[in-house]
Amino acid sequence: MEILAMSRARTIQYCQMKHRHSSIIISISDPNMDYSASPFMTKENHVDAILPLCFCDADHPGIDVYGNETDGSDLMSDDDARKVALFVTERVTDRIIVHCDAGISRSGGVAAAISKWMLNDDNEFFYSGQYRPNMWCYRKTLTALYELETRT
Repeated sequence: MEILAMSRARTIQYCQMKHRHSSIIISISDPNMDYSASPFMTKENHVDAILPLCFCDADHPGIDVYGNETDGSDLMSDDDARKVALFVTERVTDRIIVHCDAGISRSGGVAAAISKWMLNDDNEFFYSGQYRPNMWCYRKTLTALYELETRT
């Protein structure tokens, strides 16, 4: 099992390549951004499913990383986190890709939580220096994964 956090551009490049191993993608967009390209599935790229989500990049209500004013409704919601939990637990795959615009904060937070829950190790996302995990996303996702686990 491999859990990766990537930028939108790198994820689109990934989708344009042939892969032997299956993958699923959690695609995080920003409501204030206009996108010309999105990840896609083909038989050649072995992307089996894509979960689209849309929320701002902020750890709390206030100003997001792009300078936009946000309130609680602009951030990752409990419902978004439940969708992530269901998405990753209902699929058998070799690779989970989480992407946002830069592949650093929101994707880092969600990927770290999935890694903590699935592999009991989130060190890559907190200590490699490559990511700055959004703690709001991390806590929401991890909580949803453990809540789902206790219900089953």
